[in-house]
Amino acid sequence: MKFSRGALYMMTAAFFFSVMAAFVKLGGHRLPSQEIVLFRSIIVFIITAVMIKKLHLPLWGNNKKLLLLRGFTGFWGLSAFYFTLTHIPIADSTTIQYTSPLFTAFLAGFILKERSTAVQWAFFLLAFAGIVFIVRPGYSIYTFPALLGLGGAFFSGLAYNLVRKLRQTDHPLNIILYLPAVSIVLSIPMVIHNFTIPVGMEWLVLLAIGITTQIAQIFLTKSLHFETAAKATNVSYISIIFATMFGLIFWGEIPDWRTGIGALLVIIAVIQIAREKEVAREKKD
Repeated sequence: MKFSRGALYMMTAAFFFSVMAAFVKLGGHRLPSQEIVLFRSIIVFIITAVMIKKLHLPLWGNNKKLLLLRGFTGFWGLSAFYFTLTHIPIADSTTIQYTSPLFTAFLAGFILKERSTAVQWAFFLLAFAGIVFIVRPGYSIYTFPALLGLGGAFFSGLAYNLVRKLRQTDHPLNIILYLPAVSIVLSIPMVIHNFTIPVGMEWLVLLAIGITTQIAQIFLTKSLHFETAAKATNVSYISIIFATMFGLIFWGEIPDWRTGIGALLVIIAVIQIAREKEVAREKKD
């Protein structure tokens, strides 16, 4: 099977996002999740700013309003994801986060004018059924973190569409920069009154989160420059496999049958939505 360049970029991003998630869960044993967001953002901002300077690009890009909105939506998606990683099993939190392609496809109709057909709407409903299996409202102590994670997936889907829209005006590094920049500004007031100073190996864990995030963000942004929003993010589902492996090996976490069924329904639905969109796009061209 031959994968497109965009698909290969997304698979690489998925792997590094999974490694990052494992480090977040490790660091979240003692550190508050929002504090991890802050440290991650500082590291990523520094690395990205240096890369932008070396390429002699304008630091703050061109479409500043849309870039700020991308940073704002990405911040809420990131914060919710990190919260779920530190409160529920890594496979569950990753599966919930990866409902974002569903929201990506759904919101593309409003942001990118990629219209949805009746068949696509049917698959949206199928994906919703899968989400119910995963979240299990009212039947689990994980319900609140799961619902919060679902809200974060919505904001991530919104951010993915904004990244695609920004590819027409801005360099990938400028798009990446705004997420940590906005996250730093919004995170400081949220952690200042309950700040926990990292100790020992926690500093290395935080550094690893920043580095793996930077690598993943670069490949994610590149992927969304080559593929449609729905098609590119489909490949990211391989991250669920990585997360399940990490959870099993390092924390002894075994996903239950509800998570498995829910994940399967969501994956089937979003892949079919992407195929429908590709067919519609080819007919239009």
